[in-house]
Amino acid sequence: MKYLLKQWHAMFILALSGCMFASCDMMEQDNSDCPYGLYLTFKYDYNLQRADMFNDHVGSVTLYVFDENGKLVKTQEESNIGGVAPLKDAGYAMHVTDLAPGTYKFIAVAGEKPYGDMLSSGRAVFRRSDMAVGSDMTNLNIQLDRTQTSANLYDIVNNAQPLDTLWHGIEAQGFEVSATRPTYGEISLVRDTKHISVSLRELDDPTTMDIANYDMKIYDHNSHILWDNSLDETDQVVYTPYATWNTDDRTTATDPDGNELAGVGKIGHADFMTSRLIYHDSPADDGVLTITNKQTGVQVATLNLPDLLCQLRSQADTGYSPQEFLDRGYDYQVTLFLRGDKLDYISISIGVLGWSVRVQMEDL
Repeated sequence: MKYLLKQWHAMFILALSGCMFASCDMMEQDNSDCPYGLYLTFKYDYNLQRADMFNDHVGSVTLYVFDENGKLVKTQEESNIGGVAPLKDAGYAMHVTDLAPGTYKFIAVAGEKPYGDMLSSGRAVFRRSDMAVGSDMTNLNIQLDRTQTSANLYDIVNNAQPLDTLWHGIEAQGFEVSATRPTYGEISLVRDTKHISVSLRELDDPTTMDIANYDMKIYDHNSHILWDNSLDETDQVVYTPYATWNTDDRTTATDPDGNELAGVGKIGHADFMTSRLIYHDSPADDGVLTITNKQTGVQVATLNLPDLLCQLRSQADTGYSPQEFLDRGYDYQVTLFLRGDKLDYISISIGVLGWSVRVQMEDL
């Protein structure tokens, strides 16, 4: 009896295996449970939170597929549109089909919305180069909209809107695609766009602060992003705030001696968005934040922006290099405390993590 049971069990397993192989061999009939082609997942944990926020932050991915010689084979975009949001699925993977067996390389460019929607948004756009099949991967680059004002100087015209968030990822070593089994791979993304919120406070008479009295600009060389996420830094660009406003303190203002003033203190605010920030070997090549008092004509602040933001590294205590810190961070708050037209000190913070540091002017 035991022999018959064992023999029946073996025959059952063999038959079941045969059915499984048959269902996966007859791909034209039913391949719903038979993986094939290439499955790519995407990860965005290159941030200061050290958490994968791809599903929460990214709304569209464009994948450029290149052969082993770096020539474009195909482009594929997938996005969250309306009530259909595949990228929010924790198990999301882009399924790439119709690839002949071989080694393939990839560049991923991601945003919060489909690329076509970005082009019609009315804001400054990160425009991608047109890539026909057969184009070399080094020809893929991204240029932020700009208007030339003088030789090698351009304005980024934001039309009172923040930039679209931009992520970049690359797999230059390649994944091997097989004709007989599925291939699985993962591409890590880096966020290139930075949000910088600047606030101004007046210490001598807080009631006099008005953001309209200040001209604020960021000068950098970061509007042209190359295929490997490096920058062509030939041209200088100027960013201006996409939003400015004032807020009031909730308590009565006081002078430096503690005497109450008539009215409440005011805080001036300006929000910037920029492309990727680079920490150079030479500080002269870094981006600069300038603040000028329009009424007096005095430039109250000229600050090396990458160096200033990297003052937070000591608070983070992560061991990141300055460049890695800048690439991981994306949302900075900078508060400047003025005494008339003189900058007294600066407070820098990353609110989501609770990191903050006070920087005296003699430390810069």
